[in-house]
Amino acid sequence: MPAALILAAVAAAGTGQPLMLHYIQSPPLQYADSRGQLTGFVAKPAIAALAAAGIPYEVRQTPAKQQIVLLQANEAPACMVSWLQTPERERIGKFTEVVYEDKRPFALTWAGNPAMKDEEPLKDTLGDKRLRAMVKQGVSYGPTIDRALIRYKTQPASTTADAVQMLDMLRKHSIDYFFITDEEAAEAIKASGYPASNYQRIYFSDLYKGHERRLWCSLSVPDDVFRRLNAAILKQRR
Repeated sequence: MPAALILAAVAAAGTGQPLMLHYIQSPPLQYADSRGQLTGFVAKPAIAALAAAGIPYEVRQTPAKQQIVLLQANEAPACMVSWLQTPERERIGKFTEVVYEDKRPFALTWAGNPAMKDEEPLKDTLGDKRLRAMVKQGVSYGPTIDRALIRYKTQPASTTADAVQMLDMLRKHSIDYFFITDEEAAEAIKASGYPASNYQRIYFSDLYKGHERRLWCSLSVPDDVFRRLNAAILKQRR
């Protein structure tokens, strides 16, 4: 449903310009189900918070790059689903409280890869120039991994491929590893048609906390609306 507009039924207090809620199709975090309703680990609580706060909204599927363009333009109240907070992104928008926290992050490699060691410090893997890493263009892997990629001067290949395509690269031994969340890995492996035993998870001894996913909102979202939304998010996470 590229650029499809889904009108969300909300019990909104008052009238006025609805907040536009932008998302990319990325199951199981955020995706439109068979009925065209936005759902997922991140999207579902985000929508629940908007409804609880009485904030009128509309949902639109929008490519990630276009979401950034819309935030920079700052022409209308809008929030983007499931973005990670970084200093660069804070310059053009504001982040809500945490909507959903991922499970412990890891890298995925092909089963039996002798060059990959489990439960070592992150720097040992990133600093090994023999390992062929791959990252998705424009994607943040959280502050810890992002900073480590810069600090240890890792120069991974960059791609626009989706997780299923990257799994295929692992299966063919074209790359050694890429970072992915537990939630995304399970969905991608299921979609790939190949057994999970083809792949191996590599955890890091100094990386336990999962990614904190938030709504990334335009500066034109009124302060009172933003406060109500944050209050609703915090209330439902208690």
